[in-house]
Amino acid sequence: MRRSATVLIFGFALLMIFLAYMMHTMTIVQRLAVVDVVDGQAEVLVHGEGDAIPLEEGKLVRAGDLIRTGPGSYVELRWMRWAGGMRIRVEPNTRFWVTRSILNKSTDEEESRLRIDLGKVWLRLREALTGKSKFEVETPTVVAAVRGTVFSVAVADDGTSHVEVLEGEVEIAGRDGAATRLTSGSCTEIAPGQQALETQPLSAGQLAAWEQQASMVGPFLRVDLPVDGVLIEKGSCAVAGRAEPGAQVFVNGGKVELSKDGEFSAEVPLEAGLNIIVVTARDPDNREATILRTVPRAAAIGEG
Repeated sequence: MRRSATVLIFGFALLMIFLAYMMHTMTIVQRLAVVDVVDGQAEVLVHGEGDAIPLEEGKLVRAGDLIRTGPGSYVELRWMRWAGGMRIRVEPNTRFWVTRSILNKSTDEEESRLRIDLGKVWLRLREALTGKSKFEVETPTVVAAVRGTVFSVAVADDGTSHVEVLEGEVEIAGRDGAATRLTSGSCTEIAPGQQALETQPLSAGQLAAWEQQASMVGPFLRVDLPVDGVLIEKGSCAVAGRAEPGAQVFVNGGKVELSKDGEFSAEVPLEAGLNIIVVTARDPDNREATILRTVPRAAAIGEG
């Protein structure tokens, strides 16, 4: 009798553990990044192991994956479901890891950890994190903790890390105890073994480099349709693409609605001849991104 009771209690405990595990896996979900742009040679090692796989647009990147870019090459990533509005541009000759990226569905709290061993990345975390959400970028010499900002992190061959903040705030903690807070328009650098950090304003050259990163500073915008320069015979064409949530999107001056995932579509009338379609995304800070499409339309019989 005792043995039967013990077996029942043990079985019940195992069932409770199993149910708790299932509830945890249903509550905690893995964030995935999608590759939006690949220019040149770039590859991914799944979980940092095995043979390198060439990166292509649309490929998913998961926690533990290592991205490597070649000379003169870059990759742009966008987190699916727009975790914090996060976008990243991985520059040439860079080794970049997504070490952790999760969402607690019951609390809406997020935790993301990225690592840069070598090279440079530009990051845009448009939405300020709330509650106990965390976003950290690690290098061989620092950990950068972010709430919501536009910044960059670079790691030199000798392990020296350079952090620039264009907007927002970033808490910097050195591996050897040094710490500081970077605010908008400031930067710092820390070498291995360095005990203190010095904060400096961004130089004119650094600000000029940021001006060349319009895709990271301004709102994300992608236009999938129409294809530029392709002849259309009917009197209208579909305009479709994606923008980051929170942005306003305009097609030829008319506002269009965004879905929860940032997708938009509209039908635009065409005149005979060459048509110019202007698609603009505007974020809450009034920064804009604009894409033009030239759409030739064949004249129908009786037109012209």
